Amino acid sequence: MKKSLLSVAAILALGLTSNAQWTENFESTTGTSLPAGWSQTVATGAVISDSVGWNSGTNTTLGTTDFPMFPHTRYVAVNDDRREGANNTTTFLMSPTFSLGSGNWWLKFDCSYLGRTYSGATESAKVEISTDGGTTWTVVSTLTGNASLWWEMRHINLSAYAGMSNLMLGFRYNDGGGWLYGWGIDDVEVFSPASNDIALIAIAPATGSPNSYGIGGANISVLGQVFNNGGTTITSFNAKYVFNGGAVVTNPVTGVSIAPFTTGTFTATTPVTLPAAVGPYQLQVWAELTGDANAANDTAGLDTLNTVAFMPTKVLAVEEATGTWCQWCPRGIVFMDSLHVLYGSNVSLVAVHNNDPMEVAAYDAWMGTQIGGYPSAVVDRRYEVDPGNLLTAYTQYSDDFAFASVAATPTLTGSSLSVAVTVKPAINLNGAKLALVITEDDVKGTGSGWNQANAYSGSTTNILTGGGVNYNALPSSIPASMMSYQFVARSIDPSATGGAGLLPASMMFNTDYTYTFNKTLDAAWATNKVHGVVLLIDGANGAVLNSVNFAATVGVSDIDAGVENFVVAPNPASTQANVIFDLQNSGNVSVSVYDMVGRAVYTVPSSFMNAGTSRISLPLDNFSTGLYNVKVQTENGTITGKFNVVK
Repeated sequence: MKKSLLSVAAILALGLTSNAQWTENFESTTGTSLPAGWSQTVATGAVISDSVGWNSGTNTTLGTTDFPMFPHTRYVAVNDDRREGANNTTTFLMSPTFSLGSGNWWLKFDCSYLGRTYSGATESAKVEISTDGGTTWTVVSTLTGNASLWWEMRHINLSAYAGMSNLMLGFRYNDGGGWLYGWGIDDVEVFSPASNDIALIAIAPATGSPNSYGIGGANISVLGQVFNNGGTTITSFNAKYVFNGGAVVTNPVTGVSIAPFTTGTFTATTPVTLPAAVGPYQLQVWAELTGDANAANDTAGLDTLNTVAFMPTKVLAVEEATGTWCQWCPRGIVFMDSLHVLYGSNVSLVAVHNNDPMEVAAYDAWMGTQIGGYPSAVVDRRYEVDPGNLLTAYTQYSDDFAFASVAATPTLTGSSLSVAVTVKPAINLNGAKLALVITEDDVKGTGSGWNQANAYSGSTTNILTGGGVNYNALPSSIPASMMSYQFVARSIDPSATGGAGLLPASMMFNTDYTYTFNKTLDAAWATNKVHGVVLLIDGANGAVLNSVNFAATVGVSDIDAGVENFVVAPNPASTQANVIFDLQNSGNVSVSVYDMVGRAVYTVPSSFMNAGTSRISLPLDNFSTGLYNVKVQTENGTITGKFNVVK
């Protein structure tokens, strides 16, 4: 949404009613040359090159991997990222001279600038003006970085220089003596804007957004964002709308102060009331300003709100991008655990590993298309979130409309897992997909690939604790023996993007639709630690509409014996069964198997076992078909269970 909003704002701003004094769009440049009349200086001793000084070109010739400067036809830029050691401490681009008459004058230009710090050095970008043909210069604006890598439009008031001649503009970049990014500019224009010009650039809830749905009779607030394209500060205007072909509703917006070329927001004083009948309804919103010089940009187009049959319970899906090699990924470990502790089954959690022993290649490849780097997480496949912000993201998105209820009933027979899924849409749904994710908790391994890199080691400023672990007190490479990984993705079926055709192409609201997944669990997975996540996916945009999570099997616990999550799997078994349980405390443990007449048929002598998950394999070669009892004896008590052998 942010990228789309920026693009719309830029387009509308370019459409303002104005009197341009002069413009430069750099389209006439060739090679790396500057336009006629433009000049530059660089630091003493520096030589202009592809990494030093200002060059003209396109994003293909001027961009780099870390500073790509997205397509913007031809423009000029300095790219400090291209080569470490480039001296751009005072790289200065100067315009031709120009004059201004009396009136209200502004400079606008498109800008690609991050304004970041790297390895102790901070880059800066300043716009300057000269009133004496370039002899002396005055800073008129020190820029802040763009909100993203995308181009943004900047406006600077030059009215103080009205009536002057021999003026020049300067664009000064400084890499702070480090290896930074750079600065790109395009579509430079000095102009006199109309006094009054308001543009409606966005409304909410937007068509298709999770908040554009409600039951009949519900009130939905109408919000909007406007841009002041005029040269006069806006202090009041009217926000108007028509809903479902009804009367015009006027919402006065007063007490605001929207300076020229800045944005403002409003909330309509009269909300929209949804009709009783399930279905979509159109909403038209526009802004009205007295003396508006350009009515063409007053509306943002038609919006659609929806009455739904019921409000399904929302279960957010959080897929974390992580890896043992990733030194900042421990914060994902901490905040995923926090989500689990705070919200339990109200959030579906999956850790998708990259380039380590837990990687699922197809799932990892898909995740790579969703994120900008590691660590990261995607929420409902709509929003990319830093793992440190996952609790905030849950608060922000957990009330999103869920589109359908999703229920899952698992049945585990031996190593065969059957998951009966029921989907009940709250509105008519088309092209929805399903995916089944299998995860495992308390995953451990041996070898260097299981060691967790830890950038928080020894830090007194980046504090990271959670789940009973203080990562500041742990080494920079946490040994595998100290690590136990949670929510580990083991598989996703039928694919990372879900399966088409598992549900009908068109589904009616208030109707149950079913599908059963059949999955063979890997023998190496601890069945009592296996969970499943069912994702209901929008076939058009890939977003997760809703999810549900479940345990593959329910283990038995005995607090007195100090044993939790006791299970025998597979059950029934034919060649081998696994006795799996969690010990609360380290101690001596024995395991015995008895047939139905009480005869001991297999015994694991008492031995010392560490606290945590234990897994004991029972070879069944000499077992006959039938029902057996398993007894786990600890120093504090006994827990028993049953399993079937089928030959």
